[in-house]
Formats: sequence, C-alpha cells, structure tokens
Amino acid sequence: MKNIMKGFALICFVVALSACQRNVATNEEGNALGLKYVTFVNEGKYDEAFALVSDDFFNTRHKDQWIEYYKAIKETMGDVISVKLSRHLVDDRFSGRFYMFQFSIKHVNGFTTEMVTMIQRINKKEQLKVFAHKVDSSKLRKINEMY
Repeated sequence: MKNIMKGFALICFVVALSACQRNVATNEEGNALGLKYVTFVNEGKYDEAFALVSDDFFNTRHKDQWIEYYKAIKETMGDVISVKLSRHLVDDRFSGRFYMFQFSIKHVNGFTTEMVTMIQRINKKEQLKVFAHKVDSSKLRKINEMY
C-alpha cells in the first residue's frame, strides 16, 4: 500500500508539472516574437515594438531613451538589408523559461548582432514578452557607452 501511494504521488507530480509546461511558448513562438521585435525596431515602429515588451523592459532605460538609442543606431548603421537568426537558447530555470535569440543583421554600413531575451513564468498564464534587447557592433561602441 505504501508503494502504491508513492507511485500515485509521483504520477500526480508528473501530471502537474506537464500541465504547467503547456502554458509555455514554443521555441518557434519565441523566435517569431524576437524577429518581430527587431523588425519593428529597425523599421522605426517603436510603439509596435514596445507593445511586445514586458513591464521590466523599461527598468534599464526609459522609453524615450530606448527610442534615442535606436535612432542613433539607425543613423550609424543605415537601413537593414537582411536579418538572420544566428543562435538561440531556450533554458528552463526555477519557475520560468528563458528564451535568447541572437540575430545577425546586415545594414548598409555594416553588421549588428542583436540579442533578444524573453522570460515566461511557467506557473502563470502570461504571454511571452521581450525582457531585454542588446545591440552590438564595432561601429556602435561609443553609442553603447553613452546608453
């Protein structure tokens, strides 16, 4: 009887854990959100881009500072020619899933590497949102130091 109770408890735990996992976005959904975000940013559609971010996104910079930063990048790098997903990582930790997508973006004046990070808590029914965005290029050192 004791073994039956242990087995039952284990089954309940596995079922509960799998139910939580169903609320979590797939890798493809994360990739699509990341691509949508960098596309909106590079097209200057900041309101559409910021509709995809979490409340915590603005803890690092105010909305106006993000817009200034993105405009400075566009001024330096020029228009986008192509966007390619170069790396991705999906990692389950604690009660959340972290999505990290790195995009290689070819601009008129060179290349940028853009890392988009998302976090989704698996114990809550929340939509996947962009948590952080980092743009890097050798041509952006001064801009990145300013912001």
